[in-house]
Amino acid sequence: MKRTPFATVIVLAAATLAAPAFARDDGPRFAQDRLDALVAQHKEASRHIAQGPTQEKHAQSKAQQHGAS
Repeated sequence: MKRTPFATVIVLAAATLAAPAFARDDGPRFAQDRLDALVAQHKEASRHIAQGPTQEKHAQSKAQQHGAS
């Protein structure tokens, strides 16, 4: 099978354009910032889950009292 110059150009162009997507390196600082954000989000979610039912009931009863007044 003979390669055509057109096919070779298409393959090289595709490889050149796709390379940055696979070679992304934001560095360790980006990774640490992302990890810190995820840890903070998890901590906040855990706190919210732990406090959730009592505050939710309080908010519902307060809304019902305010609605009845």
